[in-house]
Amino acid sequence: MQPGGVARQVGPGIPGHPLAGAVAQPFGAVPAGPQAQRIELDEGVVSQARSRAFKSGLTAGAVFGAVLLVLGYVGGTAMSEGNTRSKSTRDAHELAGDVTKAQAALDDLKAKLEGGAKSLMADRKFPADLAGTLSGLNVDFAGDKLMGRRFSGVPADVTHDLFDFITRVQTFNDKKELVVALLNKLQKPITEELSRPAGQLPIQYVVVVDKETPSMGAFMASLATPIAPDDKTGVPNELTFSNPRGGGNVKLPRLTSEKVPKDGAAITIVPATFEKVCPSKQRGQIAQLVSTMESLVGDIQGQKAAEGEVVTESKAGLSESAAKLAERLNKIQ
Repeated sequence: MQPGGVARQVGPGIPGHPLAGAVAQPFGAVPAGPQAQRIELDEGVVSQARSRAFKSGLTAGAVFGAVLLVLGYVGGTAMSEGNTRSKSTRDAHELAGDVTKAQAALDDLKAKLEGGAKSLMADRKFPADLAGTLSGLNVDFAGDKLMGRRFSGVPADVTHDLFDFITRVQTFNDKKELVVALLNKLQKPITEELSRPAGQLPIQYVVVVDKETPSMGAFMASLATPIAPDDKTGVPNELTFSNPRGGGNVKLPRLTSEKVPKDGAAITIVPATFEKVCPSKQRGQIAQLVSTMESLVGDIQGQKAAEGEVVTESKAGLSESAAKLAERLNKIQ
């Protein structure tokens, strides 16, 4: 209290008070809420802050985009690999079906070839329809079967066996065409050869003996006209044959006694003995044809090494190889 009884007011409203500037509120009044304040910032600070925010946003966007790109690549690659593997599996199973069809054709061909060989050798009958049958039974498994195929899920050894099977089938089809060509070419001569009863061959050759035989040896010559086994007249007493010492034909009596005539004689040769030493052209053709057919049968059914051979490992035939290959292709997943 100042002198003179006047009290001095001390409070926030008095200049110099630590709380000067604050609004005095009566006791018990509800204080007002916080007042909005305006913050003034330097323009350079604002510009710098905006630049940092832009760069941070750009960096975050780039990182986010990169993550999406990586996820998209991984997902796309996984999908691509899945599609490739799925196609590879389908291709393998389709190839297995084609191999099975090829095996069926091979087994059918084997039966036809064995029947043809039996007809020639046992039945002495030319299989006239065999050429057309073989031409119609083609083993359809060439390299075009692999066009557009996927092999990502196929083991290397299965792929190797697949290519080996294609090569062997191609070789087999080429040999089959050779048999067809032989059947067409040899039908007439072989049919004529087989028309004769077995063991009844014509007499075609003679041996000529004369006074010079002891020093020079005997001569062999072919008859001018072979003597058929069913000739009712039999072997004539005089034989006409090609001159073994020159050109043209000559005649000599058939030797009928132990004594050789002064001018010589001719002795007929038993046909079966001559055939063993010098098979006829037709019989050679039959042997060639049957041998080629049996070779094809061996390619289909395989070959087992005979006892005593140096090579004892047997070779699987095309039919067995096809069955194993189809089984392994079907197991691919």
